[in-house]
Amino acid sequence: MKIAINARVLNERKGGPARYTYNILKELARTDLRNKYYILLYDRVDFDFEMPGNFNVIIFKTKSKIIFDYFIIPYFTRKYKIDVSIFPKNTFSPLVTGKKIPFFNDIVYFEKLGFREFKFFDNLHHKIMIPVAGKLSYINLSISEYTAKRMTELLNIPPDRIRVILLGIEKSFRKIKNAAYLDRVSKKYGLRFPFFFYAGSLSPRKNMKNVIQAFIKIKDMTGHRIYFTAGDSWRDEEIFRLIEENGLSERIIRLGFISDEELAAMYNLADCYLYPSIYEGFGLPILEAQACGCPVITSSVTSCPEVAGEGAAIVDPYNVDEIAGAMLKMATDSRYRNRMIKLGYKNAAGYSWKKTTMVLKKILDGIESGIAKS
Repeated sequence: MKIAINARVLNERKGGPARYTYNILKELARTDLRNKYYILLYDRVDFDFEMPGNFNVIIFKTKSKIIFDYFIIPYFTRKYKIDVSIFPKNTFSPLVTGKKIPFFNDIVYFEKLGFREFKFFDNLHHKIMIPVAGKLSYINLSISEYTAKRMTELLNIPPDRIRVILLGIEKSFRKIKNAAYLDRVSKKYGLRFPFFFYAGSLSPRKNMKNVIQAFIKIKDMTGHRIYFTAGDSWRDEEIFRLIEENGLSERIIRLGFISDEELAAMYNLADCYLYPSIYEGFGLPILEAQACGCPVITSSVTSCPEVAGEGAAIVDPYNVDEIAGAMLKMATDSRYRNRMIKLGYKNAAGYSWKKTTMVLKKILDGIESGIAKS
């Protein structure tokens, strides 16, 4: 069976779709030596695993997502008679031939959040094409039970056309025993202890505005700082203005881009990971932090409590006092913090990329069986 994977997310900035695309490819390369895979990219990617002979990496030299998704991939599926195409980011061209399997990371474009989350054309494109994908797909993969529920409620996709495929965690996210390495990371970024940590964008749904306002309430009760890794984000100017206006440039500090190895180190070094997000389709950083022994504060809405289990402080993301109280408790109550660490380890242990890939592989095996019978 010929399977094409639109892997252009690997050429773009890191994030959930890139993470699970890479790790699912890694698992498939290890376990599936029968099907023929075509990994479609628009630039080279350095894979840290061996590609078997049935895996073909094909690079199309274009930087246009529209051309890549809506012209190149349909042409490729027709020319090579592709049986199945997998799309890690919700949408695909209706001209793609064969069976189509999109991953639904979330359907935030259809939620009424009270703020503008995306640029106009990005929002318009997804509002038009996500329902099309839901109708033309062979099966729709949802990365959480919450997202699956909203796909049915907002897009009218029948539950029997949705499969939940929970994400996993890389083995690199773990308790690091190499004190010298942690010390090097600490010195490289000039870290001052103790601190809270956040990794991700500063888009409105990440709720950093309320995190900062909560920190303002407790900053004189603890010596903690906040370090965050965000690059430039859509509508992030309000966050930097809030930091500046409150004289917090020495207490709330942007690190910029850090490597995955350094990210694991930051989880290990931080007193707590801050993730009271307003909207998440899954929330991978929750599991990454838990696996590293970093207690988590996350929100009571969308998929966050589903993913966090009992291993996190759950707060109302709209309630600044509640966020502030959870931050202060993590900073001052070592017994509570240690309990969250233990529960976090236990929760994260239930997730793996092997389990994730097994769900996808079962679907692919079903398609192959159907083709063999026809």
